[in-house]
Amino acid sequence: MKAPHYLKTIALFLLLLTINTLFAQCFTKIAAGGDHSHALLVDGTLWAWGYNSLGQLGDGTNIHRNVSTQIGTATNWQIIRAGIEHTLAMKTDGTIWAWGRNDFGMLGDGTNLTKQTPIQIGIATNWQNVVAGEFNSFAIKSNGTLWAWGINSTGQLGDGTNVNKNAPVQIGTSTNWQSISAGLSHTTGIKTDGTLWAWGSNYYGQLGDGTNTNKSVPMQIGTDTNWQTVSVGSTHTIALKSNGTLWSWGGNNYGQLGDGTSVDKNIPTQIGIDTNWYKISAGDYYILSLKTDGTLWSWGRNFFGQLGYGTTANINMPTSIGTANNWQNVSAGENHSLALKTDGSLWTCGYNYFGQLGDGTNTDKHVPTAIACPTLAVTPFEDIPALVIYPNPAKDQITLTFTETPSPFEVSIADGLGKTVFSQTYSAQNNVSIATAAFSKGVYFLTVSNQDKKQTQKLIID
Repeated sequence: MKAPHYLKTIALFLLLLTINTLFAQCFTKIAAGGDHSHALLVDGTLWAWGYNSLGQLGDGTNIHRNVSTQIGTATNWQIIRAGIEHTLAMKTDGTIWAWGRNDFGMLGDGTNLTKQTPIQIGIATNWQNVVAGEFNSFAIKSNGTLWAWGINSTGQLGDGTNVNKNAPVQIGTSTNWQSISAGLSHTTGIKTDGTLWAWGSNYYGQLGDGTNTNKSVPMQIGTDTNWQTVSVGSTHTIALKSNGTLWSWGGNNYGQLGDGTSVDKNIPTQIGIDTNWYKISAGDYYILSLKTDGTLWSWGRNFFGQLGYGTTANINMPTSIGTANNWQNVSAGENHSLALKTDGSLWTCGYNYFGQLGDGTNTDKHVPTAIACPTLAVTPFEDIPALVIYPNPAKDQITLTFTETPSPFEVSIADGLGKTVFSQTYSAQNNVSIATAAFSKGVYFLTVSNQDKKQTQKLIID
């Protein structure tokens, strides 16, 4: 039994019709490093572009890229983090991976050798989060323990020494670490009880403990228990409380604290009186931030236009960028910025000498510029007997029709984060109907496995 010709025509038309929609639902995670950038797509694939002299892109070369390049073929990447010249990532199976520069041991593989492709660190599968400092790395396990490796010249690993480590070492015995942020030479963290902790270099007061003395083990900062998010730059720190207020401390030579001055602070200082701050990301000497209304804000050093407001003048107070109100995430690098909108589109600005903006040029941009979505990693159903999926986009139901009766096969559907939302095995038959009314709107990936063949196609739920 063959599928009616018009069904094939309709399926092709609908697939072409959704190209623009797919562009808008492309990126899910972003990470700006020193002069390189990484992003995850809705299909769980990993992409990179920019500076690559030490293999920090992970594509097996030392060639700089000014457009996004897929790294490997894995489709289960979950978290991506970028340091100055090394990169860390975590997969959905709880493993962590690293690549790039390694002279300080920041890759954590027990060596000091540079790697040009992702390598798994250890064999543990219970990692919950991973963070890249400028020259070191941190990770939290599902049991709440904290681990660190890499440069430790100012005690920034937190193990009580100043000795570099080239493999993960546990920091203290606490089992309630929630999040970590690491910079050039200092580190901060928040525990599940809402307390704030810091260690490492304190020359500029970036630890926030009221002194300028280095600390080589985590020290609690103040007594507040409502800290929600913290982000660390080269010499400064910025944090949000659960009440939506914004706080900063440390070096302020470029106005990166956002208090309207260039005076350093060694204790947390509230910035303005707004209570609707939502996301923060500290670059080298500047800040990107979002408010709950979806607006984008920035301040600090702006030599290359990384603040995104059209000039290269520094700003010492939070300044709104454009009029868009659908921003959902930001990532500040050394001198370039990445920002993600709620429609999944990616925008970049700032320094672009190595192509780190990903727009196909090497020209700096002073305002956010949209980056084209790379081709998603899907394969057509060429090896499955002329399969047609309709309708696509779909609402309540889809139908799979084969032009020839296949052998028994399995159908699975995964969401944009790689989570399987449907899986079922069928006997040899030409038509299969699957209810999709319970699915949320968005991009899914439908896989048909037939004997030794496995093919995947995009499915849009509208």
